Amino acid sequence: MVGAGPAGLALALLLARAGVAVTLVDSRPDPSGLLRGDGLMPSGLEALERMGLAALLEALPRRELRAWSFVVEGRPLFSVPEPMGSPVACSLIDTAALLQALLEQADHQPSLTVLKATAVRDLRLAAGRVAGVELEDGRQLPADLVVACDGRGSLLRRRAGLERPAQGPPVEVLWFELGGAAAAPLLDWLDSRFVTLVGEGASCALFSTARGALRVGWLQAPGGRPPAAPAKPGSTPAGAWPAGAPPAEPVPWPECLARLSPPDLAPLWRHLGAADLPAPLKIAVQPALAPRWCRPGLLLLGDAAHPMSPVRAQGLNMALRDALVAAEQLLPLLLPAAPGPQGPAEPPGPAPQKPLDRGQWLQELDRALVTVADLRLAEIRAVQSLQRQELGRAKLLRQRPWLRRLVAATARWSGPLLARRWRAGQPTLRDGLPLP
Repeated sequence: MVGAGPAGLALALLLARAGVAVTLVDSRPDPSGLLRGDGLMPSGLEALERMGLAALLEALPRRELRAWSFVVEGRPLFSVPEPMGSPVACSLIDTAALLQALLEQADHQPSLTVLKATAVRDLRLAAGRVAGVELEDGRQLPADLVVACDGRGSLLRRRAGLERPAQGPPVEVLWFELGGAAAAPLLDWLDSRFVTLVGEGASCALFSTARGALRVGWLQAPGGRPPAAPAKPGSTPAGAWPAGAPPAEPVPWPECLARLSPPDLAPLWRHLGAADLPAPLKIAVQPALAPRWCRPGLLLLGDAAHPMSPVRAQGLNMALRDALVAAEQLLPLLLPAAPGPQGPAEPPGPAPQKPLDRGQWLQELDRALVTVADLRLAEIRAVQSLQRQELGRAKLLRQRPWLRRLVAATARWSGPLLARRWRAGQPTLRDGLPLP
């Protein structure tokens, strides 16, 4: 198992709990320290429950969402309360804490070996199939199966020739996190909602983290820059300076956020000091879907197979569902042979099947990998399509001032209509498609 993110760690734990010998390799000293999506949808909770891991959430920071709200041109458009017909509300969890809890469980599994701060260099090949991995230090790890959960830029996917075409335009998000006393008035205004602000050429999301900080996700075109100050009357407009002239000064981020906000929120941003809002962390994602997730001896899961857009927090949930489906398909082949029941002799019946030889067993294993991909593709395609639709609507509003003004001016009538359209796509984004 290469990559100790949600998919790799959950699958490694499920297999090891059943007695399968697993080696989990991750290039980072602390796999739980990465910034990851924190949205736990009912679909992700269902996967944890079927894995027998839902109890881990009881000891983790967790905050249920109260509603989803949308603001256009500073005017509230609509708000939809949770749980929208789902069994439970969407919630925000501390994903790093969840991964740490999974790692702690992994430490108690005698058949699981965890190699941290260990990079993989390449795949090992033998007789036309993947037969393990080669580490950066030259060590060889033989294996009957390699599962690549090594993220969006998966090295093993490239080495296996399983590259994937893009599924929509690239997405770039600037993530800010604000805590302490400076965040308190903003969190009071937010009131456990997930709020989307759309305005002149920009959109952003606001929500409170499981640990009580404020997180801001500013969506921009790849390579974009902070908005520039508007030009003064009679001066050269920003972006049209004569050769050699300096560009317009960037607007401070609190002011950028204030310009997108309704009247009761804008002053809270402008009250922030220069040091209150830290520099953002930029995350660039190219949503994609590998047409093939496997080749003999190798399976891709999580972002290695289907990098997800950051819109609507699907990465964690789809990774957990990948791990669940993979475990349920692989365990019958990977489990050690169980002894038969002791007791009276069974009545005569069909003769037991002859055990598979190794060649036949490997063929069955490779067929199971194809089955895993087949069972997951429909849901991944559906979720990515809905994400593209949401991104497309936000882009349309950002780029069409007349449309934004029209929607804002008619919010009393357009809001309920748009709310119904938005809700139509939510069951799949929240609950997923039925699992096998």
